[in-house]
Amino acid sequence: MSLLKNSFCRSQRKNQILTHQEQPHTTQEAKTKKSFHIPFFNNTSKTAPAKDSTLQASSHRKSSVNMRRQNIVHRTDCRRNTIWSDTVEGELVANLSPRELNRQEVLFEIIKTESEYVRDLRLVEELFINPIKEAEKKHRKQIVPENLNKVFNSISYFLFIHEVINSCLSERQESQFPLVRSISDILLPYVWVFRSYAPYLIHYEDALRELDECIRKKDKLGKLVRKQQKQTQCRNMPLTTYLLKPFQRLLKYPLLITNLLKCTDKDSFDFNKTVSLKSKLDEVLSNVEEQKRSHDNMERLRELETRIHGLGSFRLAINNRQLLREVPACQNLSELKKQPSFRKSLTVTSAPMSSSKRHSVRNLYALECNDIVLLAERTGITKEGQPLYKLVSRPPVVDDEPVMVEKPEDSDIYFE
Repeated sequence: MSLLKNSFCRSQRKNQILTHQEQPHTTQEAKTKKSFHIPFFNNTSKTAPAKDSTLQASSHRKSSVNMRRQNIVHRTDCRRNTIWSDTVEGELVANLSPRELNRQEVLFEIIKTESEYVRDLRLVEELFINPIKEAEKKHRKQIVPENLNKVFNSISYFLFIHEVINSCLSERQESQFPLVRSISDILLPYVWVFRSYAPYLIHYEDALRELDECIRKKDKLGKLVRKQQKQTQCRNMPLTTYLLKPFQRLLKYPLLITNLLKCTDKDSFDFNKTVSLKSKLDEVLSNVEEQKRSHDNMERLRELETRIHGLGSFRLAINNRQLLREVPACQNLSELKKQPSFRKSLTVTSAPMSSSKRHSVRNLYALECNDIVLLAERTGITKEGQPLYKLVSRPPVVDDEPVMVEKPEDSDIYFE
C-alpha cells in the first residue's frame, strides 16, 4: 500500500492548500477548534457526592469505567464525537472485558464510518454529478473532461455498491444491539468491490488537474462547481475534498480490519472469517496497487518515447516493460570528475559507417529498462523541463526479440 499512501499524501497536501486558499477560517471557527471535546477524558456524571456505601460503590464503578475508556484504542472519527461506549449503558461497559470493549468500538467505527462514506458519496452525486449532467443536457455538449468524467462514473458506482453494504451493516447493528457479534460474513462477499477502485486511482490525479484548470478558467464546469461548493450541504469543503474520500476509505479499510482481528479471540466463531476477510482484502488491494503501478509505468514509457528522436518504428511503451532510470552513461568514471579537460575531449562515435557521427560523453545518457538499454544523446529540454534525446545506439529490430544491451560497448558504441 506504499504507492497508494504516497499518492494520498500528495493529494491531501494539495487539497489542504486549495482548501486554505478558498475557505479562510473565521474567528468563530477558530474558537470552535480550541474548544474541541473528547468524551474519553470528561466525566459527564451530574450526581451529587456519594454519602453512603451504595453510592460510593457506584461512583467507584463509574470511575473504573472512565479509566478503562481512556485505555481503549480510540480510532473513531473524533469530529463526530461519538463512540460505542457513549451509546450504551455504563453498566454494560463496566461488565465487558477490555478486549471485547475494544472490539465493540472497532465494530461501531466500521459501521459508522461506512455510513459517513455513503453520505459523502451521495452528496457528490446529488450536489455535483447530477447538476452537471443536467447542464450537459441543457447545452447539448459534454462539459466534463475525460478523466474527471471517469472519476464521476466511479463515484456513482461506489455509491450504488456501498449503499448495499451500509444497509446490511446497519440492519446487523440494529438486530444485535447493543453487542454486535459479527460483520465479517457481510463484508466477505463484497471484497471484490475494491477491484473497481483501480480505474478511480488511475485517473484521480489527472482528474484533479482538469478540475483545477476548469475552475481557474471559469468555464461552464468551473462556474457550476464554484456555485455548488457554496451550498450549506458541502460544510465549507471544496469538491476536491470529497473526491479524496474514496482514497481515504480505501486506505482505512485494512487498518480497521486489522484492528478488528486483533480484538477477536482465536476461539471465537468469527475469528476464521475475520482472518479470511483480511487475507482477501490484502490480496485485492495489492492487485489494485499493481494496476496503478503498471499504468504509471506505461505512462512514463509513453512520455519518454515522445522525447526520443530516431526510434523509427520501434515502440518503447509495451506490456511487461518497466522503465528503471535515465542516467548519464559515464556517471561512474572517476577520471571524468577529476580531469575536466579530459572530460571535454572525450567523445564517442556510432558504429563504423559512412554517416557515423561523434557525440560528447557529457551528453550521453543510458535509458535503462528491465529488458533493454538505449544510449541517447541529450539535445535539449521540453517546456516542462524534461530532457530531449536523439538515439545514438542502433534501434532494436521490431520483428525480432528486443535487443538486450548489458553494457555500452554491446550497442555498437566505440569509446576513443
